[in-house]
Amino acid sequence: MSETPLLFEKRDDGIAILTLNRPTKLNTLTASLFTALDEAVDRIAADPDIRVFMICGTARPDGRPCFSAGVDVSAYADDDGVTEAQGFDLTNKIDDLLKPSIAVIDGICTTGAGEIALACDFRLVGRQAQISDWHLKKLGTGLGAWGASTRWARECGVTNAKQMLLTGRVIDGDEAFRIGFAQAVFDSDALASGALEMASQIAGMNPDGIKLVLAHLDRIDDMSRDQALRWAQLSADWLDVKVGQAELKGKILG
Repeated sequence: MSETPLLFEKRDDGIAILTLNRPTKLNTLTASLFTALDEAVDRIAADPDIRVFMICGTARPDGRPCFSAGVDVSAYADDDGVTEAQGFDLTNKIDDLLKPSIAVIDGICTTGAGEIALACDFRLVGRQAQISDWHLKKLGTGLGAWGASTRWARECGVTNAKQMLLTGRVIDGDEAFRIGFAQAVFDSDALASGALEMASQIAGMNPDGIKLVLAHLDRIDDMSRDQALRWAQLSADWLDVKVGQAELKGKILG
C-alpha cells in the first residue's frame, strides 16, 4: 500500500498540522504531494476554526528527524515531478495567506524544502537541523524557480543569502537562528512542544487582528514610512469599528 504523502490534523484548539509523509524518501517533494499541500492550504484558508497551521516532516524509518530533502528528481520518470508553476504558486499561496504558518524543521531541509519553509511566517528549528540551499550547486543557478533567492535575502539579509547560495553550506539550528532563518531553536525532543506552545499563543489572538497585522507587516518593506503609518491607522480604525459593532450586536441579542 502506498503511503499518504501528506497528513492533515485539525486540532480542537484552532491549530492544524500538515506533515510531509514520505519517510522512506526523506519526505521529498512530488507533484502528488504538492497537490495535497495546495488543497490543504485552501482548506485552512476556508475554515474559520483554524487559526494557525504548522508544517513538519515525518521522521525517517530509523527514527532520525527529517523535514524534507527537496524535490524528488526520480518522480519525473513517473510523471509525478513538481512543476515550476506548482512550486511558485504554492509558496506564494502560503506566503500570502492571512493565517500564520510555522515551519517546524529538524533534520534535513534543503533547496525546495527550504523554499516552503521560507514562505512560512515562522521557522522553528531543531538544534541538529541540516539546512541548505543547493540550487546553484546542483542546478547551476541560485535564483530558485519558486523565489528562493528573494526570500533568503528578505528573511536573512543579502549577505547571509549570498553565503548560503554561493557556498552551498549546510547550517545547523543555532546558525539558522543566528542569521535570522529561524525564530527559535530547540533540542530535538523539545521542538514539537515548543512549536505547539507558539501556535497556541497565536491561536488565542483575535483572528481579525491577526489578518490585519499580517497584511500590514508583509507589505511595509515596500512602503515609505508615512504610507505604512497611514495604512496602520486606517486598519486600526476599521478593526475598532468592526469590534464595536460586534459588541453592540451582542448586547442587543443578549
